[in-house]
Amino acid sequence: MIFSEIQKRKIRESFEEIQTIAAPLAHLFYGRLFVMDPSAKHLFKNDIRSQGAKLMEMLGAVVNALDRFDTLLPVLRELGHRHSVYGVRDEQYAIVASALLWALGQGLEAQFDAETKAAWSALLNAVSSEMMAGAAEPVQKA
Repeated sequence: MIFSEIQKRKIRESFEEIQTIAAPLAHLFYGRLFVMDPSAKHLFKNDIRSQGAKLMEMLGAVVNALDRFDTLLPVLRELGHRHSVYGVRDEQYAIVASALLWALGQGLEAQFDAETKAAWSALLNAVSSEMMAGAAEPVQKA
């Protein structure tokens, strides 16, 4: 996946702000996710604060790799495989993306304009696609 220079700029600029509100933003995201898909709650065994920190760490890794997104593909596929083992279903990726876009909009307010939202949507779709591809791959025996 190749992102345009405008998309990368919009994502990076907004991520700087996201980092300043990471914990409340993660809280908004998980609250919205559990409203949209109550069945997802059982997938989270850890403290939601630590889960939010992991989410923000992964978003940071993805944002940092925008210029070389292809280097993340093996990591995203492995992550998708692990999530399938946890019980995540393909249809839940769209719900997660929707909940995250909503939370970004709430947290970033006016900074989350149409271009920024479209850039994040493209990024989340690319991440979801790779994770679903990893979930669909057969388990390799050692």
